[in-house]
Amino acid sequence: MTTKEKREHARGSVDIPVEFVVRGRLYQGRIKNINRGGRITIREVNKGGVFIESEMSFSIGQNVSMTYQSPSFFGEENRIGKIVWISPHGIGVKFGKP
Repeated sequence: MTTKEKREHARGSVDIPVEFVVRGRLYQGRIKNINRGGRITIREVNKGGVFIESEMSFSIGQNVSMTYQSPSFFGEENRIGKIVWISPHGIGVKFGKP
């Protein structure tokens, strides 16, 4: 089974600046991929998550609160999620239910 076949939701490539808070500390990074939960717009995401490019060190299981400009409706999006995987280049965040 390939990585693509293991994904629960389709992935869309983006490059969006993001501010996010982990353990009360503010960070800046870039959202590089968004799992859209089978929907077309970021605004309507109710499942899925994002990959945030960041060179800071985090741990799996940490809660994340993030704010970014949604390209789908030209407004600010606020999401809450949990770090589900880490890499040397960033973190994978799974969204919580809105």
